[in-house]
Amino acid sequence: MKDALKQIEKKLDSQDFIGLDRVKEEIPGSASGFYWIYTNLTLKKFAAAAAPSNRVHIDCAKLADIPSGLKHIIRQTAVEYWCIYNWKGKKLRNRIVSEFTNTDGKTGKLALQRCFNEADFKVKYISCTSANGQHGVSETYDTLRRDLERVWRLNSGWPFLCRR
Repeated sequence: MKDALKQIEKKLDSQDFIGLDRVKEEIPGSASGFYWIYTNLTLKKFAAAAAPSNRVHIDCAKLADIPSGLKHIIRQTAVEYWCIYNWKGKKLRNRIVSEFTNTDGKTGKLALQRCFNEADFKVKYISCTSANGQHGVSETYDTLRRDLERVWRLNSGWPFLCRR
């Protein structure tokens, strides 16, 4: 897992941030993998966000209050964009797009568009079993899904909007 993490971190470092429009264009509908959501917004903006109308969606304001005393939470630095969320999924494109939408479904998500502008967020991703040089890795999703996200967080810090 350590070698896979090094390879993936190298790919993430070399990737440009992309907007949701490019996510919809670039990622094949059947792709599985991992994604990271970044923003240039301050923690104060998240603390002022309205509570979600759907109780299963992530309450940004509630989670924005937690990092203040914790050591291993990713914090905003002088870098333009900072990581606020990472996750994984089959049908990767749909999973990323769903983080922005505000729906009444039973699946919890960020629902970022309910209180923020889509342009304030950027994405990086890794597609499993893919020959895409910049975004792909040869490992299968099933090989990486159990441990990669956890190992990445232990190495890089915990994005504050991640509940688990």
